[in-house]
Amino acid sequence: MTVYRAGLFPLFRLLVVLWLKSHLYEATLLKNSFKRFPKSLLTERYWSASAYSLGLKSDFDPSQPGQIPVEYPVVIKYRFTPVSSQPPHQQLPLESRPESELQRARASGLEDNYYREDIIQALAKPDAEYCWDFQIQFQTSPEMSIDDTTIVWNEEESPFFTVGRLRVKHQQVNSAKENDFGENLSFSPGNGLAVHRPVGAINRLRSIVYPIVANDRHQKRGVKYQEPTV
Repeated sequence: MTVYRAGLFPLFRLLVVLWLKSHLYEATLLKNSFKRFPKSLLTERYWSASAYSLGLKSDFDPSQPGQIPVEYPVVIKYRFTPVSSQPPHQQLPLESRPESELQRARASGLEDNYYREDIIQALAKPDAEYCWDFQIQFQTSPEMSIDDTTIVWNEEESPFFTVGRLRVKHQQVNSAKENDFGENLSFSPGNGLAVHRPVGAINRLRSIVYPIVANDRHQKRGVKYQEPTV
């Protein structure tokens, strides 16, 4: 079996190289995705590459899968933009992790828990407070694809605008009970209100794959999943 797998690896590597050479746009996106490492996850921008509905048709049937073309009243994408915790809540500049620190972490050969430790220490401070503006962007033309998530929606044609604010304040996030609670959770883009249901090919695939992965993880931990309560 080991020999068999060893023989397949060069073939797999060759297929990956050929795919990247024949998909230059996607290869560039992958390369740029790993070019920058945030200084802190508490001052970073987050966004949905995939689209979500906002509102439903009057004859909406929740038992039916999403169809193309989408016929909901509105389709949107969203993002969380880091802003200062004090008025006028100005947008924070995106900062990167120092290259020297990255090289030191790689050279150590140890597991890199930089972001975990940063969140634990930052939120442990009594006056800790981090804010993000919650923003949405409307789909305003067919060119703003809901199936191809590599296509960036034009912000000049449809700018993001703020509809809310997320605040994260002082808290302890490293207890064994909290860690266990987090491991027992199950994430899926479809786990939400029907009026905000995910749309597009990628989201339909995620809605199938994510529950399968979560069930496998829970079975290995000997946990029967249930929705969290207060």
